[in-house]
Parts: sequence; structure tokens; C-alpha cells
Amino acid sequence: MRMPALLCATMASPMMAEVVSCDLSGVPVRFEIDRTQFAPAINQNEPTQRCATTVQMGNAAFPAEPIIMGDVRGFWAEGMGGSDVMMVMQSDGSAVYADTRAGERLTGTCEVLQ
Repeated sequence: MRMPALLCATMASPMMAEVVSCDLSGVPVRFEIDRTQFAPAINQNEPTQRCATTVQMGNAAFPAEPIIMGDVRGFWAEGMGGSDVMMVMQSDGSAVYADTRAGERLTGTCEVLQ
């Protein structure tokens, strides 16, 4: 049985995305996690899909890979000079952002908006 086009369009809409909004040491951080990007492949011959989001951090914006592990949310991105940048939000809303090469560490809180 085929799904009506309207239902398919509704399922793929941005409403499926979680918006994560944070205050990390006074710096506003915001990004979206589209849960549909984490769905398993329908066919084993499909190429591996890379999850992607855009992080708005203060006045800067950069691409990142969103993370979902149970109640943990976050992202990983490549920072300046090839460094790894990671932000992780725990289930209680506490969050840590770290760029180990630059020695930058920000802490604060986040919330998931629907």
C-alpha cells in the first residue's frame, strides 16, 4: 500500500527536527537535529548518509554532525586548523563545548525546543 503524498511530505517536514538552544558561558548556541537523518537505510545498497546540521554560535555559523545518544544531544565539527570541536548536552540540560586544540572550553545549559 502506498502512502499518500501529503503524509509523506508531512513526515519529512522540519517539524521532525529538534531545535537545541544553549547558553554556553554567555555565548548563544543553536542547532537542529533532524531525527529522520538517523533512520536506517531502506536498501542495503544505499550509500551511507552523513547527518548534518548548521550550528549558529554567537555571530558565527558552521557545519557540524549532530549527535543523539539516548537523552544526550550535541554535535561534532572540524574546528580551525583541523581540530575537533564537540558540544554535548546531558539529559539534565547541562552542556560542555570543547575545542581541545584551541584550549577552549565553555559550559552552560541547553534546552530542546520542539
